[in-house]
Amino acid sequence: MKNSFTIFELLLTTILSSIIIIYLFNFSKQLVKTNKEAYKLEIQKTDLLSTKIFLQKHKNKLSKLEFKERSLYFKDTLLLDNIYKFNIKNLNNTIEIEINLDNKIKQKWIF
Repeated sequence: MKNSFTIFELLLTTILSSIIIIYLFNFSKQLVKTNKEAYKLEIQKTDLLSTKIFLQKHKNKLSKLEFKERSLYFKDTLLLDNIYKFNIKNLNNTIEIEINLDNKIKQKWIF
């Protein structure tokens, strides 16, 4: 009787441990996936911010800016990639730029 209870206890502990380990691996997998997506989004935000700063410094040379094939070029040098929408308007002394990066980040800049 004592041996059968010990075997039952061991079996129950093994099953519970297995369930906990499976859920732990699943949680870890989801956490890694979420972190990778957040990392990619933050890199895109950083690229967009650096592009904004670059365009602010070169706002007098925006005629050399070219948008083709979902990419933004400045003097035939790639500035930003994966752009779905890009509009630039010159209004008196201000420049208005609308940009949609990878259908995730939409911004409107006024210089």
